[in-house]
Formats: sequence, C-alpha cells, structure tokens
Amino acid sequence: MFDFFMAPSSQELEPPPIPGRFRNEIALGQVTTDFTADDASQTPHRRALSPAYLSPKKIALLIMQSKNKDARTLRDTIESHNNNYTLVRLILAASVIYFHSFALSPGLHDHLSMAFLPVTTVGGLAVQLFFFLSGLFVAQSFNKDPHVPSFILKRFMRIWPGLFVCLLVTSTIIAVINKHPTFLQYLKFDEFYDYTLRNSVFDLTWYIDGLLKNNASQSLNGSIHTLPMEAKMYVLLAFIGALDMARTPTRLAIAGAIAFVAVVVPGIVELLPFTLLNADYSRAAAAMFLAGVCVYGLSVRLRIRLWQGILLITGAVVSTGMAHVFLFYASAAWIMMMIGQSPLIGKVWRPKQDLSYGIYIYGWPSQQIIMALAPIHLTAYVLTLVAIPLSTAFASLSWRFVEKPSIKFGKDFPAHANALTLKKHRRVLIALTTLLIVLVGARWAAHHWASAPVQPMQATIVNFGPQESRAGEPINLQPNGESAIWITTDGGSAPDGTVIVMDGHYLSSQIAGNVVTARVDPSILATSGEKSIFLERRYADRIERSNEVKLKVR
Repeated sequence: MFDFFMAPSSQELEPPPIPGRFRNEIALGQVTTDFTADDASQTPHRRALSPAYLSPKKIALLIMQSKNKDARTLRDTIESHNNNYTLVRLILAASVIYFHSFALSPGLHDHLSMAFLPVTTVGGLAVQLFFFLSGLFVAQSFNKDPHVPSFILKRFMRIWPGLFVCLLVTSTIIAVINKHPTFLQYLKFDEFYDYTLRNSVFDLTWYIDGLLKNNASQSLNGSIHTLPMEAKMYVLLAFIGALDMARTPTRLAIAGAIAFVAVVVPGIVELLPFTLLNADYSRAAAAMFLAGVCVYGLSVRLRIRLWQGILLITGAVVSTGMAHVFLFYASAAWIMMMIGQSPLIGKVWRPKQDLSYGIYIYGWPSQQIIMALAPIHLTAYVLTLVAIPLSTAFASLSWRFVEKPSIKFGKDFPAHANALTLKKHRRVLIALTTLLIVLVGARWAAHHWASAPVQPMQATIVNFGPQESRAGEPINLQPNGESAIWITTDGGSAPDGTVIVMDGHYLSSQIAGNVVTARVDPSILATSGEKSIFLERRYADRIERSNEVKLKVR
C-alpha cells in the first residue's frame, strides 16, 4: 500500500533528510519562561500565560486562539475572488517546469526533489496537488450546475481547445527550427499530423521522427501524460452526477469518499471491465482528485487553521509507512489551502488570469525549443529561469485567444443553447473547426499521396504465415476471435515504427526481434485473390519498404 501515493519509480532513491522543525510563532510565543514567586503578584493576564498556570486545557485553548483571523469557511474562500488559488496553481506549474529541467538538461542533481524522497519529488508533488485542486474546484462547478451534459461540455471546452492548439503550435515551431528534415518535408509527413490528432484525443504519442534528435530527450511534450487521467476523473465525476450524487455537497462528499476507498484499497478498481489506473502515478492522482471532491463536500464546515497544520505535520514527521505518506500529502494540501486563503499573500500579488494550464502544457515544449536553439549547454537551473517566461508568454496568448473564449462558450451554451449563442462565439468555433478539418485532410493526403522517395528496407521478408486461405475464413485465429499474420525477417530487425501493409491496408503491427505480427481485418480476407504483403517504415524524408510476398485467398 505504500506505493499508492508514490510518484513514478524514478523517484525511488534514498530516504529524505530529517525534516526541519516547525514552530508556533504566535500566542504561545508570549509565554513567560522565567516565572518566580514574585510574579504571582502580577496581573491575572500574566499569571494566566505563565507555565505554572498552563494546564493542558489552556494549552489547547491557546492553540485554538492561534488560528488565522480569517473566519471564512473553505467554501467561502473558494467561491469568492478573494483567494490566492490562482497563484498557487502558477507555483505548481512552475514547479513542474523546474522538475523537468533536470531530465531535459542532465548534469546536475535535483537536491530539492531528493528532500522529498522516497515519497515523491517536486514534480510528483506538484502534479498530485494539481489533482487535489482539480477535484476541489471541479466538484464546486458541478455542484452549482449538476447537469451531466453541461458538465461534460464545460470540461471539454476547458481542456481540449488549449491542448489541441498547443500540440499544433509547438510541433510546428519545433519542425520549423529543425534543420533536417526540413519543415516542408514534414508538411508531407503523415506522422507530423498524427502527433496533434492522436494526442488531442489522449492516444498519446511522444515523438515525431527526426525532431529534437540532438536533445537529451526527443519527446515533444512529456507533460501531457497526466491529461488522460484527468479526463478519467471527469468521467467518474459525471457518473457520480448521473446517479444524482452531485446535487448537494453532502452527496458529493459521500460519493467521493466511497470512490476514494475503492481507489485506495487494492483489487477493487481492478474488477472494472476497463483499465482505470494504467500508470504508476494513477492511483495517487485519483486518490488526490477524490480527496479534493470530499473536501469540497465538507467545505461549508471547514476552516483552515494553524492547529490543523501543527497536528498534520507533526504526524507526518513521527509516522512511518503508509501513515507517513498519507499525512505527508494531507500536510501538503493543508499548506496549499492555507496559502490559498492568506490575506497577507493576497496583498503581495494576486494574479488576475489563470495561466497555470497553459504554462503546464507549454512548459515542456518551451524547454525543448530552448535546448534545441541554445548555442551552449544550459544547466537545469538556467533552463528553468528561461523556460518559465517563455511558457508564460505562450500561456498568455493561449488564454487570450483560445482558452478564455472556449471557456466562455462552455458556460454560455448550456444556459442558452440556441443559434444566437453559436453566433456570439462563432470566431472560436469556426477557428477550431477549421484547424481540425485542415489537419484531418492534410493527414489523409500525406498518407495516401506520399511523395517521399522510396528506398529498400534492410530487413527482408524470408517467411510468413499463413500463405494460403479461403475467402471469408479467419487466419491464425486468436483467442479473441481475430485473425492475425506473422512475418520473419532477415538482415536485421525491422526498424521501430515499421508496419505490415496488406492489400493496401496499413495494419497495427508489433515487432519482437526479427518477427513482425499484426491483426488482420476480416474485410481484407472477404474476397479471393492474391493479397500483396510488405513491410513499410515512413520517415519525413524517405519511405523504406521491404520485398513483397503474396497471400493466396481462394
């Protein structure tokens, strides 16, 4: 169970150093420590604060008196504009960029992350707190408008437009600054369009062949790996709403608590007919999201106070195992909520625009662009300092021209689902629709009218099976009832990304050594004739093909 709240396995290094001490700087700091008999004649107020008169009951009272003067409940704080949660989100987004810098610019140790080991890292903690805040505020939004179609539209317009444009813009910029292959060659490369189209529907792919080949990592955007899990939490919350459990905060708290237990206790979610937790951070992320849902459900009764933090942090310091992990994240969430409601911090700076999502999704590509253009190696710290302003610039443009108009449409259309609303938001709708149509069309054209030169593949087909079949009958029948084909090669393994092309159809293929396998669609086998088979690997500047063999279908 210790792994439930753990960040990715790369964080499993050495134990953290002994945590620092925590002190209560207010009411208790007034206690007189040098009490003598002469002091007994002093005022009752002074006698009440002296150690001789500090009974456990009075100590507890003093701790309660040390609370923040802000008497608002958590609900009051998050439903008003008088809070610092936008600033908190910006800090979390910047923390993710800081953490990624050490992977994208190797050479230095991330000592700050090492202080959190073995529980998590700076990036892992930031991501988990993002999920907590998402659960808190998305539950608030759903409770205000508990209609599932409206909820789905709002969530879609909050996430998809910004992501779609980010993928298109950053991949284009990276292709433009790439020297070879050229940008014009990428415009005729189907994988270039696949990157945006597939990732925008959470079918994650990290690379475009030939790009960032001189960088430490060739991934164009590693940050987006958390978005499918976020989408799954939205679907779960929509299911809770469909059961009419989002109508009141109390119902949300109950449903969130049940789902939280189902996620944390091993074996329960594994009984589902689909995979909910498919990444090493997924269980912790889901638990934090659902914890945020529960906290919102109880927020009308919650007031964030100093004594709560004292208890949580003390418990985290002295505990071990799963209790330590739980109290660590609870302490982190408490600190975040304390910052979120602090009037003092609000007086220092309170951002007007929430750029955190944009900074998060543009952070990694910004770092990759900087590393690709930098004439010298930049340390992780320098990369962080340069990448945060660049990603903030991208995020500002995204907020102004993409996210804000999309969010506005997501809010307006459920309330006024008519032609007037569509006309009011026609600019953003036409722009997004046009971009999508152009990308789908360009991808289709690049795939069917490949203009790159064809070269022979080093790997050649030496055997395949089956070599004969009857029309309408399956071949190599698999346990799930599907047909399959296998190919063995000589001259080395087929390159990564190679697919089997059968009768003009590109099959979803797997490579294992010198064997390539693929599922065969029944429509290919429905008619008789000779079905041509060959291996193909597409690059931006060329296409490699193997020799051709034929399957006889009688």
